[in-house]
Amino acid sequence: MKFIIADDEHLIRASIRIMIQEVETSWDLVGEASNGEELLELVQEHKPSVAIIDIRMPRMSGLEAMRLGKIISPCTKWIILSGYSDFSYAQEAVKLGASEYLLKPINPVELERALTNTAKDNKEFIRMLNQQFENSLFALCNGLTSLKFEELDSVFVQGWFVGAICLFDTTMTGRTLSDLMCVFYDELRLRMNRQLVYGMNFAVVSLPSGDMAAIGSWDPSKGVDCRDQMRHFFGALDDLAQSYRREGTAVTILQTGDCHGFESLNMQLVQLGQWSHLRVVCGIGRRVGYEELEAEASVPAKVKVSQLFCSIKHHLHFRAYLNYQTAVGEMEILFQQDQRLTVDQTKQAVQLFMQHALGIRLAGSSSEEEVIRELRSLGELRLLEIKPREPVTADFIEHVVQYIEQHYMDDVGIGQIAHQLNVSANYLSTQFHKKTGTPFVKYLTNIRMLKAKELLLNTNLQVKQIAEKVGYYSTRHFTKLFVENCSSYPSDFRKSQV
Repeated sequence: MKFIIADDEHLIRASIRIMIQEVETSWDLVGEASNGEELLELVQEHKPSVAIIDIRMPRMSGLEAMRLGKIISPCTKWIILSGYSDFSYAQEAVKLGASEYLLKPINPVELERALTNTAKDNKEFIRMLNQQFENSLFALCNGLTSLKFEELDSVFVQGWFVGAICLFDTTMTGRTLSDLMCVFYDELRLRMNRQLVYGMNFAVVSLPSGDMAAIGSWDPSKGVDCRDQMRHFFGALDDLAQSYRREGTAVTILQTGDCHGFESLNMQLVQLGQWSHLRVVCGIGRRVGYEELEAEASVPAKVKVSQLFCSIKHHLHFRAYLNYQTAVGEMEILFQQDQRLTVDQTKQAVQLFMQHALGIRLAGSSSEEEVIRELRSLGELRLLEIKPREPVTADFIEHVVQYIEQHYMDDVGIGQIAHQLNVSANYLSTQFHKKTGTPFVKYLTNIRMLKAKELLLNTNLQVKQIAEKVGYYSTRHFTKLFVENCSSYPSDFRKSQV
């Protein structure tokens, strides 16, 4: 967003400029004026979103320049600065339509709040705030930062959240599945962008497990209680999931309850990930709530059968014949021991999973014996005749490490690497953590921070430029991660090494 600073004191203009650069790099300073006439010329040329102006300036007062500037650029918002607390100045500024009135010396926190209040109806500004939210949320979810860096009135402390993990069950693999998932998440982001208003945030983030989650938040303290709108949005995900049935794919949405603060959200997301296999007995291709999964998790037989079916799917993908047949044998014993697994509702859910995840179509009246027979037949047809795929080895993980070294400055995600290697993101995430001792996202962040340190010590690049060179387009987000990783601000680190 474009903004202008007008003040006859150079040091004050420089101070404001630095404060705003620290707020967020998306603010674009297009000009500075030292008097009212220069201010009007800049307004005429740039039509800025915001003008920050001093009341008393040479040649023309700030209030007079504002009165004329509103005619030149009706959409510009005005923040008035004054070293005088006389109420009459504030009255006149309000009459002229000033959005904010700040007293000198300027407090950085007050300036940031004034900018937020001034621009909160601007779509570009709302998207910028949402990007900040998504960056911070990703860092929190993956343990890159902690809540100690958040203000007490932050949305991550005081706001409300809803999250949903999106799971795909299909016989598709590799690029075909990757392309389909990209289409799904593109559509999801479009829907999110259409819903954005001030006080509401959306994000699609990769979790440490490799699963993707859609997350929404709202902050009643901002003056807008978006609870009903958020519930409607997540309810509509059912329609999005259903639309993928025609592709032979079932998209299951595992949804949290309403969570107050990030800690509550994160706890439920972790639990949903641990319960994700229960979709087998709940029914795939729909939205399943936290409480429903919690109820299913209390039935040991359902937990076991759902875990076995997910293992069978995994072994089929990796052509692990012996493991596959062992899991089918365990399934047969389980069917014989617990009759609750044969009730119609559970049978229908299991058969739906078999159809989409394994490619096995069964009649609704099929017996447990027929289920086992079909599973064994699939194993013989699909696994015995095909050369087993090589398991993940140290060389496999080394390939991932080399990819990170070469592409750390890009938008790197474990999902895109997993699809190139024709494995699931969840599987690759687990193996990478096991082999390196570090989660993928933390490993990537550590590499980026090492590269940032090199640039701080060996170049004269600005912090903003260094952030961009190591893959971050928000200076604020980069600085937060640097402080968490290196226990000092980038500028202080540079000074300490001189």
